[in-house]
Amino acid sequence: MVTPLPEFRLGDLESLPAGLKRLTLHEMEVAASGFFDGEEAFGGAVHEARRSTKRIRAVLRLIRGELGDRIFSFEDRWMRDTARLVSPVRESVALVESMDLLDRIYGHLLAAGALDETRYRLDHRRERVETRVMEDPEIVVAVVEKLEKAHGRYSNWPVDDSARSIYGVGIRDEFAAVGPGLAETYARGRGQMVDAYKNVDAAKFHEWRKSVKYLRHQMELLTPIWPEVVVGMAISLERVGELLGQDHDLAMLIDRLDADTNLCPDPVERSLIRALANQRRADLQMAARILGRRIFAEEPESLTGRFDAYWEAREPESLAALTRVML
Repeated sequence: MVTPLPEFRLGDLESLPAGLKRLTLHEMEVAASGFFDGEEAFGGAVHEARRSTKRIRAVLRLIRGELGDRIFSFEDRWMRDTARLVSPVRESVALVESMDLLDRIYGHLLAAGALDETRYRLDHRRERVETRVMEDPEIVVAVVEKLEKAHGRYSNWPVDDSARSIYGVGIRDEFAAVGPGLAETYARGRGQMVDAYKNVDAAKFHEWRKSVKYLRHQMELLTPIWPEVVVGMAISLERVGELLGQDHDLAMLIDRLDADTNLCPDPVERSLIRALANQRRADLQMAARILGRRIFAEEPESLTGRFDAYWEAREPESLAALTRVML
């Protein structure tokens, strides 16, 4: 089976400035448009908005050296704050999905319906949270306005090769524009992986997960430099991100049930859910460690050296020669 190419990627011979501008503007448009599709589509709109902001933040990290720290910090904070406006909806959904996960894995070992009452209470809470956010015009308007304002700023990104040398702003169409950002994201994720397993702390696993997601989106974006290699790494990163995402959501479930005992009034049931969640978290962390050690086996300098070579081999003449041989 042929693995489909990521949708969030540069065109095969698209310039870096034009490609990044196209992709980031598209993500903002997708994120904003979902909030006009009606109540039934609200949950999906929240998901799309959060995914789009993560993709844009991955781009910002990739070209941080081109933007400068001041612009990077401002735009990164802007996207983070945009996503946070609707984060309660995502968190309420994640709690229900975590209960479904525990029931799917361990339900056959428990009495019939053992987790149903807590699951019902969490789903009722999800409905209340979603309704509150959806019916608050200030929240939805604020999200759309922030996306529209960012869209206006990004629309003014110059794509001309000479813009940087003449005006002092712009993105170079060469690997040097993204190499340092790629190395930084990779190195950060590598260090966070070590920290997470050294301390076995939920917050540290969550920080590692964020870097894994940024690196995954950066790999998707860079797919054209060698799809057969880069897509494989993006898929592996996606899997690690899913494992760490489940781990984070289960940790959040434990914390939520402890903080709000009305969601699970029976202390025996709370203890059971905590035990099941911690067992699953241990399995998830072990699987993430196995994959993570393979992904982050290289030194950052070695990784960027390889990708620099892939980038150079992406020149039109090289691709034309490859095409002639393959036909």
